[in-house]
Amino acid sequence: MSEIAIRAMTPQDHEAAVALARSLPEFFNDQGIEEMRAEIPQELGAVAETRGEMVGFVTWAIHDGIGRIGWIAVSGDHHRRGIGRRLVESAEADLRSAAINILEVDTLGESVEYEPYDRTRAFYRSVGFQDLKSVMLDNPGMPEMLTLRKTITASNRERP
Repeated sequence: MSEIAIRAMTPQDHEAAVALARSLPEFFNDQGIEEMRAEIPQELGAVAETRGEMVGFVTWAIHDGIGRIGWIAVSGDHHRRGIGRRLVESAEADLRSAAINILEVDTLGESVEYEPYDRTRAFYRSVGFQDLKSVMLDNPGMPEMLTLRKTITASNRERP
């Protein structure tokens, strides 16, 4: 496998991030893509790349003293290689530098039986997130929203 580099997202990366998400229709519907296109420029982010090609990204923002992942995606042919974990660690490092010790993310809830999001929830839990709350929504694209939370502790705050 080629070396994966993690670097800060720049405005020049925004369209490539949307294109990467569009290549994952099992995770991102048209509504999500449009929301992403509007939100990414307002958020901080990191990109995973190999040989100059984006293979993953994460964005986050700080709201009311809590870090919140906005969007995260890894290309399908790069799943299960630790890229998502490294992207979350990058967000944590940035939040640590801003003295933020809570990171949250919203995802499709458990009441929707859909294998890709079973994997998504398993990923978040594997990197230390725990269920915080679940809310039923009047949104066919996300009828149940699960919020997960991770405390950035001293042990996971010391990684670069």
